[in-house]
Amino acid sequence: MRPFIFPFLVALFLTAPLAFGSIEDDDMARAEKFLPAEIIPALYNMSVSPHWIDGTDFFWYLRTGRDGKEFLLVDIKNGTRVSAFDHSALAEALAEASGSEVDPSDLPFTEIQIDDHALRFSALNRTWEWDPEGLTIGEAPSGMEAGPGEILSPDGELALFVEDGNLWVRETSTGDRRPLTTDGSADYAYARRSDTVSHPVSQVRLNESAKPYAVWSPDSRRIATFRMDQRNVTALHLLQYAPGNGSRPQVWEYRFAMPDDQTVPIYEPLVVDLQEGRTVPIDYRPQPEVSLMDAEDDVLQIWSDDGQILYSLCAERGEKALRLLKTDPENGETEEILEEEGPTFVEANLEYASPPNFWPLSSGDLVWFSEKSGYGHLYLYGGDGREKNPITAGEWVVRTLLRVDENGSQVYFTAGGREPGRDPYYRHLYRASLEGGDIELLTPENADHTVQIAPGGTAFLDTYSRADLPPVTVLRDLNGSVTLKLEEGDIRNLTDMGWKPPELFGVKSADGDADLYGLIIKPTGFNEWLKYPVVETVYPGPWTIVTAKSFPGEETWVNKIFWRGQALAELGFVVVTLDGPGTPYRSKEFHDASYGRLGDAGGLRDHVHALQQLAEERPYMDLDRVGIFGHSAGGFMTAQALLTYPDFYRVGVASSGDYDSRFYGSFWGEKYEGPNPDYDEQITGFKAENLTGDLLLVTGDVDDNVNPCMTMQLADSLIAADRPFDLLVMTNRNHDLSYDPYYLHRLFGYFDEHLKGAFAASA
Repeated sequence: MRPFIFPFLVALFLTAPLAFGSIEDDDMARAEKFLPAEIIPALYNMSVSPHWIDGTDFFWYLRTGRDGKEFLLVDIKNGTRVSAFDHSALAEALAEASGSEVDPSDLPFTEIQIDDHALRFSALNRTWEWDPEGLTIGEAPSGMEAGPGEILSPDGELALFVEDGNLWVRETSTGDRRPLTTDGSADYAYARRSDTVSHPVSQVRLNESAKPYAVWSPDSRRIATFRMDQRNVTALHLLQYAPGNGSRPQVWEYRFAMPDDQTVPIYEPLVVDLQEGRTVPIDYRPQPEVSLMDAEDDVLQIWSDDGQILYSLCAERGEKALRLLKTDPENGETEEILEEEGPTFVEANLEYASPPNFWPLSSGDLVWFSEKSGYGHLYLYGGDGREKNPITAGEWVVRTLLRVDENGSQVYFTAGGREPGRDPYYRHLYRASLEGGDIELLTPENADHTVQIAPGGTAFLDTYSRADLPPVTVLRDLNGSVTLKLEEGDIRNLTDMGWKPPELFGVKSADGDADLYGLIIKPTGFNEWLKYPVVETVYPGPWTIVTAKSFPGEETWVNKIFWRGQALAELGFVVVTLDGPGTPYRSKEFHDASYGRLGDAGGLRDHVHALQQLAEERPYMDLDRVGIFGHSAGGFMTAQALLTYPDFYRVGVASSGDYDSRFYGSFWGEKYEGPNPDYDEQITGFKAENLTGDLLLVTGDVDDNVNPCMTMQLADSLIAADRPFDLLVMTNRNHDLSYDPYYLHRLFGYFDEHLKGAFAASA
């Protein structure tokens, strides 16, 4: 969490001085104990992160429990787990060699390398090698490791990075560096995403290192990447009001493409051949920036196992067509293998920031993901681009393709919605034949399953949990049988605080056609005989959901939202999350509910209807006092809620909202609102005169994701409509302000004052 510096508050058109309630110190202290930064580190054994040892059936992982840290070694073939080494002996040897105190239960490192019965690690500003048999330790040269902003080659000999727009490599054994290209620049760079999606001001201000947008070939000979051209993209600006040291405000300039701009960033695909020292352009038209480019870890280029073929995904603006390309890396010759078109956006995967659900087979055939049936499924295509057969089918969705076993003619994938009577968002692991037919469930527990398959495909790790069920991590064989229980989540610190899991619920949509799912979060001192104000914490999609489906034990986006909601609940609120129409992981029709209708903000009518259904059987929910808050698209949804249903939503806190997609990235509006659309339906300011409740708008002055102009233009509309509202501009903050202590205190105080306090008194 970043420190906050010089926050200031601006209030416009207030009928009374802006206040943030009178929360008692004890109440605030209790709430703060549930904030993500406090509670997540107090939860133990939430998952297992395996580090596979090449050429073996072993992996190690770091177990962090209430008694300290321990490195464990797992033999997946024999189903055993032991300590990876003698922690006390290593601590003693390291203390003697370094002259520093070393605690065996809290060793000063979190990564190890196991090779030839030796252990290597970096600690105390040096690299060490430990002989667990001879109990000797000594300094070792730096090993084959990637530094910040680097990608290691498969053989570990080279680390790829970008400097001044050019590709460079560093020899890991010597540290020697050499350029692979020399003609790059900031606006015409190699292996870089554009300013529109990479948040360049934050990178410079916070000294962040971005990894190259590139993929090594399996033989470490070639690199598949792009050259990004944003030279003619229109500039956008930020004014940092209080940069420090008494200096003048600082102007930041970056290039940002908006919907319907004539020029957007263009990506020119290419291959760098390190063996021959040449760059090979891919013989295909450059690709405009689309949402596929927005995920840091997305892989749009996939090598064949032998490194002789490069496969690429390509989409046009608006993403109504997705193409699969096949390239000869020797000369760049490229052919289109298949193309899929649709009336709305065509997805390569329902999971954000995951590799596409595409897998090339050595036979030349392809496993391909498509929603053409109305649900996301896998299909087998020939190398000529013709469909051979469906692999999966039905009214459920494939989430992630994990592995293809060509010898066994089987695919392994996670999917949701197939098991009757279960939350359709829960992921399960399945196995199916490449030829289609029967599908096998490999993770039977009624829970959300996070699965990692061993590199050799002989076993898999499964961590399963629900929002009301702590995680269990087990090792399973390929038939799904549990061979070893590894960890069970330890939430004693939570239960000692009186915490009880949230209530899982399902309700009908307003038209009665769809089942909607969410959570009710209650304070630890909940009393069913009292009346509680209700607050929704929201995100409308379309790219993800807001409700935690697995136990919120790790620092993920959705888990942090959950704990922020729990913290607010501690102040005397009932907090609700719900995923309405327009969000992913369901049918294509369910997702498309938002297409061209972003102003519906994730089905606001359905949210109102859902809360009314819930309150019918829960008299403790006071629907005369309903609030709402959200960040980014959630901020947009919050403002839309107060302006669309002013008689229902009384108080809202909207932070960093994209209140008008005409001023957000072209990749977003053109995909979800449609190319060349009528944007009027989603312009929040057009409804400004409807505001009757209390609305706090929050923005950071250096937000290079959602530019503050959108907050200011909504403020301008509210001023023109002569509607009172509150505005908080947080200095030196970018888009990541929604867990800043200053913001959280204002959020809590605003609901305490206007929903729980002043409004209740006036009612």
